[in-house]
Amino acid sequence: MRNADHVHDSRETGLTLTECAATDAIAMLGTLFRRVTVRTLDVVVDRGRSSDHAPVRAAATALDRVRGAVGLDDVAPQSPVPPWSGSVAEQPMWETDRRKLHKHQLDHGIIKDEQEAEAEAEVDAGPVVKVYYKRGCPYARAAMDLLREREIAFEDNDVKGEDATLSWLKIVTGQSTTPQIFINGESIGGFDELRELDQSGKLQERLAQAPAAASDDEDLVDEIEVSDVLPRIEAGTAVRLIDVRTTAEVQQGMITGSLHVPLDQIDARHGELDLADVWIVYCKSGQRSRAAVSALRGHGFRSAVSLQGGIEAWSAAGGKVVSPEQAKPRHKLTVLHPERSPFEGLALADDGMGGEVLEGEALVDRVKEVLDECRPMVQADGGDIELLDVQDNVVHVQLTGNCVGCPSSQATLRQGIERRLKARIPQLSGIASPQLTPG
Repeated sequence: MRNADHVHDSRETGLTLTECAATDAIAMLGTLFRRVTVRTLDVVVDRGRSSDHAPVRAAATALDRVRGAVGLDDVAPQSPVPPWSGSVAEQPMWETDRRKLHKHQLDHGIIKDEQEAEAEAEVDAGPVVKVYYKRGCPYARAAMDLLREREIAFEDNDVKGEDATLSWLKIVTGQSTTPQIFINGESIGGFDELRELDQSGKLQERLAQAPAAASDDEDLVDEIEVSDVLPRIEAGTAVRLIDVRTTAEVQQGMITGSLHVPLDQIDARHGELDLADVWIVYCKSGQRSRAAVSALRGHGFRSAVSLQGGIEAWSAAGGKVVSPEQAKPRHKLTVLHPERSPFEGLALADDGMGGEVLEGEALVDRVKEVLDECRPMVQADGGDIELLDVQDNVVHVQLTGNCVGCPSSQATLRQGIERRLKARIPQLSGIASPQLTPG
């Protein structure tokens, strides 16, 4: 009896479902037929009204009135659209993406400046450990897993594609790899260094230490506001400005009187700047300029400061920008390190070689001996000499290490190495190097 009731209920349920499906199908067909009819009438009325014949235009107008009267001038939605409550569904998102979205909203005026100040305050009060990484890096994942296992709070910053942050990291840490981990604002290196601190038991000690304070630089000012710079420039005062943005960025405009030195060239070109001057460094928003100031401080520039907010804040305050050609400094730059060779004034003793002509391996070996005599003077400045080849009595060399990009490298090659080679081996006609400009 129970089985019979079950079969009967199933049949009843199946019949009800079939009826519902049929009703829905009929409703859908009715809606489709109405939609086709309305669209067809739209086309007929539009073409009739654009006809060159007056009777056709009159007929189209009459047809439009009739279809409006019978309700065939619009297709009603199948169900009313519910009103939006204003709430946004919570979407899973990487914290780094959330911060990028926040920055996009700030840049495009979607949120107000008060919210920006609150966000900055939250960042300032953030964890003492910060991890800069590229998503997908196994070393970064291992480093963050280690921190989580030790229950150490940290802030993760995905820098993949963030060229400005990557340039800043390279200046601050001297490394181009990720992850880069900071504890209390001080770089400790990557995953290997973090693991070594953890295994030695010194990680907790580093976390407990207060942020290092630069006692010698407590009186130094790191940033200057646009309101302090703009009146000086408008009054015609000679202000020393450095734009550390990329070549592509400066095409959008520079502050007049600016010297363009990209961030990655600061260390190599600091010799173009007068150590005693006040140098105001700016970028797009102020991050890269702070890194450049830190690099300049390492070269003894105690009066270098970053323009707060960068050129964005400058433009917002009404400051004018000009083309790179118009922005060239009006003041003469003082070169701190003129092209003077470290070999200048060094007496060259006669080695008694006389008129002997060397060839092949004998010539190469003799060249190597002379270069070995020059090497200590180059290494004293953190560089070195590499012999590339000897062809037709021309010695091909290149300087490495700190000599790359140094303003004195040309003088070192010409006044130092070439001079000594010719004195020791008279048959040589000269020197060649990728670092020597023509002429």
